[in-house]
Amino acid sequence: MKNHTFHGGLAHGKVRGPLTGSPGAAGPPMSAEGVQHALRVRREERDRISGDVLDLDAHTVFRLLGGSALHGETARRWADAERRAALLWTLLDAYREVLDRAERIAGSRRRLGAAELAELTGLLTGPAVRLAPEARPVERRSLLASPGERLTLDGAVAAMDAAFRDVTALVADVDAVWSAVLPGLDTAAAAAAAARGLLRGLGDGDPELDACEREIERLRGELRGDPLGSGRGQAGAVERTAATAGRLRERAERATALRRGYGAHREALGLLVGRVAEAEEEARRTRDLVLVKIASPALPALPCLAPLLRDRLTALDRPGTGPRTGGPDPAGGARGPDGGPEASEGRSEGLSEGSDRHSEDSAGGPGGEGGRRWLARAELLAGLERDAEQALRQAERAIAELRELLARRDELRGRLEAFRAKAVRLGRAEDPVLDRLHRQAYDLLRTAPCDLRRATVAVTGYRRAIEGGAP
Repeated sequence: MKNHTFHGGLAHGKVRGPLTGSPGAAGPPMSAEGVQHALRVRREERDRISGDVLDLDAHTVFRLLGGSALHGETARRWADAERRAALLWTLLDAYREVLDRAERIAGSRRRLGAAELAELTGLLTGPAVRLAPEARPVERRSLLASPGERLTLDGAVAAMDAAFRDVTALVADVDAVWSAVLPGLDTAAAAAAAARGLLRGLGDGDPELDACEREIERLRGELRGDPLGSGRGQAGAVERTAATAGRLRERAERATALRRGYGAHREALGLLVGRVAEAEEEARRTRDLVLVKIASPALPALPCLAPLLRDRLTALDRPGTGPRTGGPDPAGGARGPDGGPEASEGRSEGLSEGSDRHSEDSAGGPGGEGGRRWLARAELLAGLERDAEQALRQAERAIAELRELLARRDELRGRLEAFRAKAVRLGRAEDPVLDRLHRQAYDLLRTAPCDLRRATVAVTGYRRAIEGGAP
């Protein structure tokens, strides 16, 4: 927001103290050399002050404040700043007028006489700057007739400097608020505009984006109308709005990408759901095997989500794809208005090349809705993909846990044979106690279903007997 760096004030670099023989000093008029030196110093001062005042007048924040419908604290401070800015210009014009008159007198004759030097001394050092009564601050006015206030050039510079500092203080305060907050609001507006453009291409609508755009306009109005009051505390709201706008843009981008490659996305998701079905079937077969091989096993819960996932996959192609009246059931399947599972319609297998064409035809996508509901379809597809991946992981974990039970039995069999080989190496293969313990463990491990707890105890007892301990 900044386009000019203000100095500390207008009086920087000003010559202080009287020049030899004159400015502010009592006594005879200034010499011709003193006059020329004073005029040169005052011209430099005038040019510097004029440049700073013009920079202030052209400053972006100053102009925006002047063209805005302000209210609250900012309106109060701006009203005072406007008065101070008007005084600044009035003083500058009066200062220039006195200096212009002095330059005309100094340039009117090749050699200045005593009268000209006296007049120039009065202009350059005396109260030659006249401030009209209506130009003075209201607190310094009077209802009685007054010829106006007169100031020296130094006094005028000091008054201009004070007014300049007052106005630039307001500009700096507003600039600080706008510079800190407006970039985030501009980012939010750009993200919302990008999302709106994408949705326009989809022929879709988004109530959440509508609300986000209204919030952006509300925040911009607060920041424009009262940055020093109600707008000052909006940084958190702007940050949240920018995050919301960014999320909505990303959602619109996903919907656009989905529309371009719906067939491929749909087919890949169909393959994923197929993997879930295969994994769940494998889990059931492994469970049945475990029930035959292992006695009283602690079985994991077996998922059966593939049918529901297939129903949800098929529902993606239905007209009016979007949230159902009954909402999703706890297992993630689509439900109808009566609360029961919806009947599957259409194809549940992956889309073919022909369905790719169908998703890009003039109807705008599955269901022939002219491109409507792509946002909802993208959300449903993303949710279905997450649920399918979770269901696949769940089925694979169940398979691993079930196979672990069979692996435990096989591990005990291997350990029993290793301990048997150790007994042979130790020459104790014919020991009746060891033979009895081995036979007991062997029978437990070869009986179907196998009691893993008792078999583990028997194998451990056989090992201890070999090592010379009590079984």
